[in-house]
Amino acid sequence: MPQLTTDWQHRPTHRKVWALAAPMILSNISVPLVALVDSTVIGHLPHAHQLGAVAVGATLFTFMVGLMGFLRMGSTGFAAQAAGRADGAALRQVLVQGLLLAVAFALLIGLLALPFSQLALHAMQPSVALQQSTEDFFHTRLLGLPAALASYALVGWFLGTQNARAPLAILLTTNLLNIALNL
Repeated sequence: MPQLTTDWQHRPTHRKVWALAAPMILSNISVPLVALVDSTVIGHLPHAHQLGAVAVGATLFTFMVGLMGFLRMGSTGFAAQAAGRADGAALRQVLVQGLLLAVAFALLIGLLALPFSQLALHAMQPSVALQQSTEDFFHTRLLGLPAALASYALVGWFLGTQNARAPLAILLTTNLLNIALNL
């Protein structure tokens, strides 16, 4: 038990952990800001179905993108292995493969998104106005699908190389860009 206590109180380890954890905590806090900003901007419009469309469209988009979380996790694991071996060629290969997979899955999901959204909206039985607004919002969000999936691969790759600040910069840039484009 004394070894556990000693390890637990080892300050250099704490600094290393917090150097990775603090930017990731901030990154994860920033993720819901995209939907919050969209809702805040649309909430000023006169019709309730417009806000409903953002909520439903964002939920559909988040669900579809969330299914691709393995791009981030896989990139993290393979990049960490390559970084641990100090294998620069393998690191570059992991990055390129992750980005190529992101583009391929973006194309595939883009093709499946339209029938999926129609099926989901049919199950919800929304009003005509809500359905049309949701489709418009969702189709617009789909234009960002390649970038969203590429950011998963990039964030995973950076985390695998123990660089937690770059993902924070990526997510903050995404949020600031979203705010600028909404206004």
